[in-house]
Amino acid sequence: MAIRPNPFTFACKACGWKKTVAPQSDALGAGDWFSQCPKCGCQGLTMKPASGFEKLWVGLWPRR
Repeated sequence: MAIRPNPFTFACKACGWKKTVAPQSDALGAGDWFSQCPKCGCQGLTMKPASGFEKLWVGLWPRR
């Protein structure tokens, strides 16, 4: 049975890029995980649980 994970936010230390994702299930797909920054290519991404505002924002604009 699939378990929906909590939303989390990726952030780039180098350029400031930021993305909050809310995967639909525990089977992560394209756009659910980032190993490097898509903007500058930096490998130094941080990942943290999404804040209340970020959860609200990603809930208003679900990905298609």
